[in-house]
Amino acid sequence: MDADVVVIGAGFAGIAAARDLQGSGRRVMVLEARERIGGRTWYREIPATGVWAEYGGMFFSRATQPHLAREIDRYAIAVTPAGHPSRVAWIRGDLRREGLQEIARMQATLDSSGLRDALAATRRAFEGEGRIALGAFDVSVAEFVDGLGAEPEAADYLRSFMVSMGGGSIERCSALPLLWDMVELDYSPADVFVDVGELFADGTKSLIDPMAAGIDVRFDTVVTTVTQDQDGVTIQLADGGMIRAPAAVVALPLNLWADVAFDPPLAGPKRRAAATGHAGEVSKVIAVVESAPESYLGAAWGTPIQAGFVTGAVGEGRQLFMGFSVQDRVDLADDAAVAAAVRAHLPEAEVVATAGHDWVNDPFSKGTWLGTPPTWFSDGTFEALSEHEGRLAFAGSDIAAEGAGWIEGAIGSGVGAAAYLQDLLGTD
Repeated sequence: MDADVVVIGAGFAGIAAARDLQGSGRRVMVLEARERIGGRTWYREIPATGVWAEYGGMFFSRATQPHLAREIDRYAIAVTPAGHPSRVAWIRGDLRREGLQEIARMQATLDSSGLRDALAATRRAFEGEGRIALGAFDVSVAEFVDGLGAEPEAADYLRSFMVSMGGGSIERCSALPLLWDMVELDYSPADVFVDVGELFADGTKSLIDPMAAGIDVRFDTVVTTVTQDQDGVTIQLADGGMIRAPAAVVALPLNLWADVAFDPPLAGPKRRAAATGHAGEVSKVIAVVESAPESYLGAAWGTPIQAGFVTGAVGEGRQLFMGFSVQDRVDLADDAAVAAAVRAHLPEAEVVATAGHDWVNDPFSKGTWLGTPPTWFSDGTFEALSEHEGRLAFAGSDIAAEGAGWIEGAIGSGVGAAAYLQDLLGTD
C-alpha cells in the first residue's frame, strides 16, 4: 500500500480530512490536479497591481458556521467584519435607487406576497416535517417567483437576491434551498444589506496553509479511475501511474465526478447528479477602482452584475470592487464589458484594472459554488450525495449536509469523512 488513505482533491474538504487522518496516525497522500491547494478558494494578487483579492469563496459567519469557527480559533486566524456599507443601491435596468430605505421597501412589499407563506411552510418543515413536504417549492427560481404574485419591482429584487445567493440562473437553480437557508440561518432577502458576514484579514490562504502543514500533497496529479474491492482502493492516474491504499476520500467538486470512472459504479443518485451537474455558474467580477465610495453594496436586475460590493480601500484613493454576474454572465476576458458592468453599480468610478477566474470553464471545477437544481432537495437526491460507499468517503462543499456551498460545509464534510474512515480502518 502506498498510503493508509488517499485523498483526491486539496480544497478545504480534502485538506480537513487529510489533516484529521494524519493527526490520528494514518499515512495520508493527497492528490491534487492543480499546482496549488485551496480548490475553489484562491487568494492571489491581481497581476501588476499589488492588490490581493479572493478569486473564489470568501464570506463566512462564525456565529452560524461552527466548523469554520473552530478552525479559525485553532490556528488563531485574523478575521475582520465586512462592515456596514456606506452606500447602498438598488438598480433595475436604467432605474437606480439609493439608500437602505429602498431595500426595506422591497422587503415590505415581498412580505405582502406569497413569500411570507412559503417561508412559514418552510419553517414548519424545518422544525419537523422534513424537506420532502416542500416539493411545491423545489422548482426553478423563475417558476417560484412568478407564482408569488409579487409587485414587479419587488419580484425582480427577489430574483436578484436568489441568483446571487443560489449561484445559478433563475431557470436552473431551485428556490427551495434558498428558502431553507433563510429559515435555518434566520435572515431575509433584505438582511444581506445589513450584514454580509466576515472576511479573512489575510485571505483564505491564511487558514488553508496551516491546515495543510506537513501533509503530503502531490500536485499536477489527475485521477482518471477509482476502483475498490474488499481489500482496498486502486487509483489510476492520467500519467499512467497507479496508487493503492486501504481507503480513499473523494473530495472533488460534484461537477467533476463524471470525469472519473468508478468501479463499481457509484450509487444511482450520485450517477444521475454527476451526469447533469449542479447549476453553479457565477462570474465573479474583480476590479480595482478609483473615485468610488469607501464601502458599497448593490443589488441589481437587468444589468450584468446582480450583486456588487466594495469592502474597503486597497491603497491611496483605490478600492476593490467585487461582483457576482449570474443571469447574463459578463465575459471576464473582456475588459471593456467588465468596466461597463462595474460602472452600472459605481457610475462615477474609474476602473483601473479588472480580473477574475472562469470557474465554469476551469477543467478542475466546471462550476462555482453549489447551485442546487430543482427536485434535488425534496426527492432525496441531495442527502444521497454525501453517503459514503464502502472504502470511499465523500466530502466537499457541494454535498455537505450542513453549510453546503460554503467553506463551512467543505470543512465539516471533510472532518466527517475522516471520522468515517477512522472507524472503517480501525476494524481492518
